[in-house]
Amino acid sequence: MSEPRDDPDARLADALERVAHGAVVSVPSILGERALTLAFTAVLTNGFSAGAYGVFALSRRLQRFLLRLSLGFRSGLSRFLPNTDSREDRDVIATFAALLIFVTAGVFGLALFFAAPVLADATGQGHDFGVFLRLFALGLPAAVWLRTAGELLRAFEEVGPLNLAVRVAYPLAQLLVGVVGVFYLDLAAVAVGVWVVMGLVGVVAVAWVAFVHDLRPRIRAPNATELREKYLRFTAPLFVGGFATTTQRLGFYPLIAVFLSGTAGGVFAVGVLLGGLVRLPLMGINQFIPPIAAALNDEGHREALKRLYHVTSRLVLVCVTALSVPVVVYREPVMRVFGPAFVPYAYLLPGFVLAQFAACAAGSVGILLTMTDNQRALLVTNTALTLVLAVVSVPLTALYGLPGLVFAYLLMLTLNNGMEVVVLYYLEGLQPFTRAHTRPIVAAVPFVAVALAVQFVLPSPLAPVVGTLLGLAAYTGTLLVLGFDPAERELVAALTARYRNALG
Repeated sequence: MSEPRDDPDARLADALERVAHGAVVSVPSILGERALTLAFTAVLTNGFSAGAYGVFALSRRLQRFLLRLSLGFRSGLSRFLPNTDSREDRDVIATFAALLIFVTAGVFGLALFFAAPVLADATGQGHDFGVFLRLFALGLPAAVWLRTAGELLRAFEEVGPLNLAVRVAYPLAQLLVGVVGVFYLDLAAVAVGVWVVMGLVGVVAVAWVAFVHDLRPRIRAPNATELREKYLRFTAPLFVGGFATTTQRLGFYPLIAVFLSGTAGGVFAVGVLLGGLVRLPLMGINQFIPPIAAALNDEGHREALKRLYHVTSRLVLVCVTALSVPVVVYREPVMRVFGPAFVPYAYLLPGFVLAQFAACAAGSVGILLTMTDNQRALLVTNTALTLVLAVVSVPLTALYGLPGLVFAYLLMLTLNNGMEVVVLYYLEGLQPFTRAHTRPIVAAVPFVAVALAVQFVLPSPLAPVVGTLLGLAAYTGTLLVLGFDPAERELVAALTARYRNALG
């Protein structure tokens, strides 16, 4: 039986409102998290030398490399928990996933712990590098536990608790750890404190979700074997593919350890952190699009899924453009926040921002590939691209140093998202772009002009504030003149009514 004619519109409106509500509620907490993380980084870069912070950052990013590999088994929680048939099935899936992730992280942590002295000697980064590697290796299970707790909250669409635990409690505790570490001039204590607070927040979050949703550890059930096999079939390609995607995202840090200095590691870590600010809109949209997209796909609502992708990617592009312009134009004042040693590298910051802009321009393409059960295609795509980039990035870093590495980073994110768009369109007929996607690009022109004019006229630090505010006004005015689509206007009206009723 065919769907009613107005069903795609109703499905789209419902899906958009749920995704946008998650984004609206999540973005302030994500912004708060980023602000706290920036403050934590600024505390360390100003409290210690650029080289010392760089060694700390390198060791933590290598731990994060293994963390992301372990979390390759995590995506099945958002895929299956919202669609389980019974409480017993849900308990089995959650228990099996948690054990799988935690055991994998334990194995990786032990491997890193025993390999730390060898890595320190091979890279020539010094004794402290080996010490930090061992400390972060011990903390890997705690870090994984917090991320798994966050995925459980996301699977149940628990917006507030997710933001409170992952976006507020943990980064705030991390900042306090950084302040104490600077006071006692001990980066090793900071490394230990970071993973201790991650573990504590993760334990509290898991206990809360278990209490509210009546989750219980469960290994045995009538169809437990079938559920475990189903979970493994879905996540195994994601885990294997994680070696490719993680190498794309974090493989630059081993190159820094081998070819460059600790200072270069610190600059690269700060650049990635600042570039990541423009990802805030995509991160907000991605908070709850996985279970919603999976449900639309499973129920056969293809038209609603297609239009959901169009609207969300367009909204992301509007917001990402607004965030990118001021960071690029006022790059020197931004880098000065982290200390004078980072200002000479401000010319590299546009590379980090453009890389993230390219990564966000296509919206939630990787998530849609996964939620439409095309994880094997995602594995093949990312593996092939990783091999190409490994051939390119090593000589670029060896020949041109840090600028060559930043160019490889820009190239990687651009090619990665471009290829994923092609694959998604080929397999599912989904692609993000419409004519309306040109509007934020056109509106960025007066934004850039106003920001540059203010920079020329006013002195720092007044110019970045005034230029950003006036530029945003010009950007918003241009977008209003160009207009918005009906789905976007209806979404704003629905959200306005929802929050007005909630406040009332």
